[in-house]
Amino acid sequence: MSKFFAGIAVAALIAGVGAYAFLPMAKTTVHTAAETARATVLAAIDPAAGEDAASSDVVMVSHKAIYDFRMLGISSGGGGLSDIRGSMFYEQADACDGWTTDHRFTSEYFYPERPALLNVSQYTAWEAKDRSLFQFNSERQEDGNPGEQLRGAVEPAADGTAKAVFSRPPELSFDLPAGYYLPVQHTREIIARARKGEKIFHAVLFDGTDAEGPVEVNAIITKAATPEELAAIGKTADGKVDPRIDAALASAPAWHVRMAVFPLYPKEGQDGSTPSYEMDMLLHDNGVVSDAVVDYQQFKLAQKLTALEALPPANCP
Repeated sequence: MSKFFAGIAVAALIAGVGAYAFLPMAKTTVHTAAETARATVLAAIDPAAGEDAASSDVVMVSHKAIYDFRMLGISSGGGGLSDIRGSMFYEQADACDGWTTDHRFTSEYFYPERPALLNVSQYTAWEAKDRSLFQFNSERQEDGNPGEQLRGAVEPAADGTAKAVFSRPPELSFDLPAGYYLPVQHTREIIARARKGEKIFHAVLFDGTDAEGPVEVNAIITKAATPEELAAIGKTADGKVDPRIDAALASAPAWHVRMAVFPLYPKEGQDGSTPSYEMDMLLHDNGVVSDAVVDYQQFKLAQKLTALEALPPANCP
């Protein structure tokens, strides 16, 4: 459960980003390129490598953005869906000793023989830059009725491990291995590795966006965006400049990144070797995601940037 919300959230957080859903995802035995790459790097992972590896010169710009998303296609196992449409507001800010994340999105599910279903979700998080504190809160409504509600925090240990403890629902917790990543830290690490020309990055990520716990994320940095691709961001269909998109933010260097997300703790009967979902995104050097496609096997969703604005810098002491 929660995988649709998760993919959309991760594409915006990025790794963020992290994640959620309202439809059960069908499992498949198809082995993708991302899955194959994951198998080759697992044995070589240094569990402590993630703790200080992110380059200190990677600056995550404080910004707010709006994304529209639409369904690109659907398989025969699409659960009777005919279409999905929605939008998401996303904000990430540098708060001096930490980062705040806030995103809210509305999604509408269309069916050929019954009324559309409207879902509204909100996720907020605080991530300390020194990893000493991570708090998260998520709430959803389905056609105006309360849905899943999540709240909790990560409690780090001296040996580099941690425990994610939920206060809502109570008595839910997950062990996080040494070297785990939090959302903004994970994004910074992908950017740092892309700058160095690295192609593959595997990590364990926790963001508190669903009740299924931490995930393994295999990222493949395929290529840098071309000048033509960057110039096209923030343009309308007729080639005019879109005043809703800050050109300075959208023109920052970027990379095409393909990610496959796997459950770290598969449930009984769940195939942990098959990704829960995959995504392709355009990740900019400043942390902005300007384009993404999320593949859930049953259907694909395209996430398009429609508004982007820098936030005022924090007044840090």
